[in-house]
Amino acid sequence: MGKDIIALMLQEYERFTRSERKIADYVLEHQEETQYISITDLSAQCGVAVSTVSLFCRKLKLAGFNDFKLELARAALPARAVLREPGGGITAEDSAASLMGKVLASAQDALNNAYHMLSEREVARAADLLCQAGQVVCLGQGNHSVVALAAWAQFSTTSPKFKTIQDSHMQTVVLSTLSPGDAVLYFSYSGATHELLEAVEVIRARGAKLVLVTRYPNSPASAYADAVLLCGPNEQPFQFGSTSALVAQLYVVEVLFSESIRRNPEEAERNRQSVGKALTQKCV
Repeated sequence: MGKDIIALMLQEYERFTRSERKIADYVLEHQEETQYISITDLSAQCGVAVSTVSLFCRKLKLAGFNDFKLELARAALPARAVLREPGGGITAEDSAASLMGKVLASAQDALNNAYHMLSEREVARAADLLCQAGQVVCLGQGNHSVVALAAWAQFSTTSPKFKTIQDSHMQTVVLSTLSPGDAVLYFSYSGATHELLEAVEVIRARGAKLVLVTRYPNSPASAYADAVLLCGPNEQPFQFGSTSALVAQLYVVEVLFSESIRRNPEEAERNRQSVGKALTQKCV
């Protein structure tokens, strides 16, 4: 592509239909957010059909919406000489002390956002599903698999029914053997990845429950989840693995973990005592 996508949209603006101009206006005003929004979210924000967004992308000589988001990210790269974080831009002139403060502010901002985004009703619903499930599979792709692993490590100290699988092939195998009484705790920032949507189909076919931790309430997977826990800062596509996003998701894990203990403290304590005794003997 010769021109960047922003310049191309401005050039073609007069040729757009009224609906397409709504999309262009929104994107020009929310360029960073659009880089990691789902096509469903964008259509809802603009008040147009999903098919209109697809036609808009093709009019810009792009294969689809994912290509459009990638071009948006590329267009923004020259302006990223400074890393943009909630704590302030980190520059080459910052001292170590200044950098430490900005990173701390970023983490604090992520926690604060997660707290305000979480719905008490959805937390209660998610806790119900996890506590009632025969087994719970904690899953995530890419960087989110780290959070899934942390969730399993946390919950496994109080209950033997939690598990996780890192290999994508084995994830499909395990999901295909779920029972209606089982649940999946899935971490996905966008709620729209190909792997997640494939997993949703298998989970639904098996009659299991889905607890989704994501940033977008209108993501494709959110429509099929039994409980949706919202959290996460407005990350850039090339920064989705930042610690602030992981901190937000780990906060959700801790909330669910604490709620499960609150509901059944005796069983949790018995299991934690057993785990602690085994680990102590292992270290001796």
